[in-house]
Amino acid sequence: MLKIDQEQFFASLKITQAYCAQQLQQPWQSEFLALRTSLQPVYQNQQWFITARGVKGEAARIGLSEWLRHTDPYHSARFAEVFAQQLAYKSAASAELTRQVFYPGRILVAEYGSNIPDGAVEVETAGFFDECDLPPIDTWFYNGYSEPEGGILFAWIPEQFLGLAQLAIDMQFLGILHWFVTPQGWECDPYASHP
Repeated sequence: MLKIDQEQFFASLKITQAYCAQQLQQPWQSEFLALRTSLQPVYQNQQWFITARGVKGEAARIGLSEWLRHTDPYHSARFAEVFAQQLAYKSAASAELTRQVFYPGRILVAEYGSNIPDGAVEVETAGFFDECDLPPIDTWFYNGYSEPEGGILFAWIPEQFLGLAQLAIDMQFLGILHWFVTPQGWECDPYASHP
């Protein structure tokens, strides 16, 4: 069973909620793009770019699709690195944002260590979930590891995307996606409003 650091869980959740809310207020061509900014916030000519470090440490901008072809998203060290990068970016970017008391939405749990990506969820959700059955990177806020599930990701799904997330849960044939239920004995409920 996964042990969750409640203090870190709630701190990262609040950062992610504020960041996602701010991104969704921007004039994007697509709400999906608004939630894919923290990995590398460069979007040009219908293409996402990320900055990768070469052998000698110099930075090189490569296309996200090229990076994905050469990166195993389920390799725990690489996934942990990407997770840490996006959370650090969101933390810095949302430091000055005014936080709301309550953000409408739900927490999605993705047991990505048990997945076999087939692309069906990506197609059915019109690209809201990616080919690895993961929600947009800006929604990620807590990452853990548990036996036998492997990697377990928690993501904040804003209210307007709950239908797509439910569709993904229903479509994903291994049952690795589900809604978070507050464990008994937790000090507070992430779905309740807190000052």
